[in-house]
Amino acid sequence: MKKLIILIALLFIWCVSRAQTTVPHQVSHLRITILSTMLAQEGVGDWGFGALVECDSTSILFDSGGRKYVVRDNAKELHIDLSKAHTVVLSHGHPDHTAGWLMLRQELAGNDKNALSLTYVAPGFFNPIILPTGGKYDLRPDSATYITSGGRIETVKSWKEIAPGVFLTGNDIPRINPERNYPPTWKRLSPNGQISRDTVPEDMSMVIATAQGLVILTGCGHSGTVNLVAAVRKHFPGKKIYAAIGGFHLLAASDQQIEWTAKALKDAGIRYFMGAHCTGIRPVQQIMDYAGLKPNECIVGSVGATFDPAIGFIAGQLTMGNDKNAYFRK
Repeated sequence: MKKLIILIALLFIWCVSRAQTTVPHQVSHLRITILSTMLAQEGVGDWGFGALVECDSTSILFDSGGRKYVVRDNAKELHIDLSKAHTVVLSHGHPDHTAGWLMLRQELAGNDKNALSLTYVAPGFFNPIILPTGGKYDLRPDSATYITSGGRIETVKSWKEIAPGVFLTGNDIPRINPERNYPPTWKRLSPNGQISRDTVPEDMSMVIATAQGLVILTGCGHSGTVNLVAAVRKHFPGKKIYAAIGGFHLLAASDQQIEWTAKALKDAGIRYFMGAHCTGIRPVQQIMDYAGLKPNECIVGSVGATFDPAIGFIAGQLTMGNDKNAYFRK
């Protein structure tokens, strides 16, 4: 009898410890503000993506826009002080997500030496890209200058918690489904000099744990939206995906692929969806229908739009019409 009691006690302790390892920290207060995308009721739109993630006492810049100064200028117009963000996450190495990276670090470091002083990337990020025009986009010189300025670059191969309740996927998103969410004509130069199709192997997303559920933030979703959803659900078993925000590269997707994508989001518990940058306006409307979301729960991303899990989306009338959370600013 004594052995049985001991065995039950040990089993209870094991279960408790196991539960503690699978339940992540949670962010108490979260606000995501779009700083770069094509639509803009305020600020300037560009072909690119950038967002500020404010979670509890931490501020993180996620991507840096497709034009050198667009994130800086839009942040100023929105009265956002980017020098408070000490961390940068670059979702992948394409120019429409990295254009402002070095310039922002150089300008903001004059006010705060810690501003944007830590950058997270996934493996393969600095392999040069061969553009369809024949030119080459190479961030290695910028990385050297960034380090000289006092910055530090950390490569994330697999899941990493970079702040309490804030996780990066690394490029650990198994491409188990046949999604091809990347440009068909781009090439990539490997370290040994070989040129191959650019499948964006360094694609990385952010996942934030909140009381309402998990919030996904992605730059382009080059690994595939359904693949990303599957990876998140595997990493956080039993947790619902409350919101998905960012670029999802569905511009050229078929109706069947969009319906399949929306079903995967719906099955994961999606409540809010913002498709910005490379998602496309029509695909956002289709996802709203297929996932059974309301117009104020599924919107096209625009500069200045914000997301708070406790409130939902707040954006201009350009994308939210006459909703109570819509505003009008020129």
